[in-house]
Amino acid sequence: MVATVGAAVKVRGYNLATAGLVAFLGLLLLTVVDIRRGFLFALTEYHKIGSPSVLVYFDPRHVALLAAAVAGMALAYRHMHRAEAVLKSQGADLRTQAKLLAIALGALLVVDLFIYRGVPATRIVASGKLGIGQAIPLASFAGWLRPLGDAINYMLLVWHATLLALVIGGLFLAVSPAFVKRLRGTGFRAHLAGAAMAVPQPFCSCCAAPIGSSLYRAGATLGPVLAFTVSAPMLNLSTWILASALLPTKYALLRIGGGLVIGVLLTYVASLVAGRWVAKPVVQAKPGLLFDVSGRLVAAFSRLFQFESSLRPDSVGMDSPTALLSRWPRLVWKLAKVVVPVLFVGALIAAAVVSGVPASANNLATVGVVAALGTLLMVPTWTEIPIAAGLIKEGVSGPAAALLLTLPAVSVPCLIVLAGAMRSFRVALVLGLLVFAVGLGVGAAFVYL
Repeated sequence: MVATVGAAVKVRGYNLATAGLVAFLGLLLLTVVDIRRGFLFALTEYHKIGSPSVLVYFDPRHVALLAAAVAGMALAYRHMHRAEAVLKSQGADLRTQAKLLAIALGALLVVDLFIYRGVPATRIVASGKLGIGQAIPLASFAGWLRPLGDAINYMLLVWHATLLALVIGGLFLAVSPAFVKRLRGTGFRAHLAGAAMAVPQPFCSCCAAPIGSSLYRAGATLGPVLAFTVSAPMLNLSTWILASALLPTKYALLRIGGGLVIGVLLTYVASLVAGRWVAKPVVQAKPGLLFDVSGRLVAAFSRLFQFESSLRPDSVGMDSPTALLSRWPRLVWKLAKVVVPVLFVGALIAAAVVSGVPASANNLATVGVVAALGTLLMVPTWTEIPIAAGLIKEGVSGPAAALLLTLPAVSVPCLIVLAGAMRSFRVALVLGLLVFAVGLGVGAAFVYL
């Protein structure tokens, strides 16, 4: 009887420590998002870093909050680790607790993401205008260095979103059997599940790609992965709200309806067309030095994205909460080492390409160029809205319509990350071409109709 009471006390203490760890993690996430957005205290109390766009809102109280969060998490984890040793020696099965913890962690990250997007969205709706962020004065860069400045500016603007993408991607890898089960089918239902999972995650294409690649390497099938990656920037609710508030009615309807078409139907078509290329290794022996060298390069690049190599076949990461917590940061770090450099290089390439944007004109030629650049260019979430709004005011309806659909959907960094994870640049090419074709067709319709 005494042993039973002691075991119950041990379990109660263990559950309290787990709840405490989640609470302190919530405090950590809240503090970090406040450092990015500045909403807990009066705006005049923050030391603002970044010009003209603020990158960091710093207040000395952040130090105390961060210290309390980290110390609380460390103490809770230590207690959990010790309690698990006792519970396991008594034959306890902690997999259910690990699943519940994974759900709690995922919920915290989604809430954090909504705060990150919701705070500026509220301010934008209140002011009735949305500007294009600039973290560093790009005018200070010489002409040939401007793409570098653009790439640095972009990475600085999306540092928090990128961090969230890596953390969520690492969590998907750590608990892959539980989260990707619904994304393993080849039918339209699994495809819809991928798109639906993206609705509450308002990532830009560059930040959605690491999560998509993690899902794919963890066992999800091509269609749902493409649906998630494209739907995150196209179908998130915050973008719909801003489009409805800041764009003329027909353009708002285009952004919402076009997002559904591209996020769901177009990605489904892309998966059907390109599915055969990811069903087996793409790199095959071909005669000639050029083919041999290019094949080796593609294979080497693809190996960087084999994140699942960090996972043991028995998926031990879910056998207890502390096993999950110890594996998760390692996977995030492995993901970051590959994805962040790829995103930066992709941003640099895209910035160099778009440096030749033509003067605005409402004709088919300009629509074609703009649709191509919109497919290649990387932008933070919502940025397509002010760009299109400016073109609409100038009477450039066709290019504005094309950018509303192509700019958020994909980008060079997004396509490169997906290609590496899927070991097929042809899949990325098909997806990019389909997005371009839709943008071209819609832009042409707005020019001539």
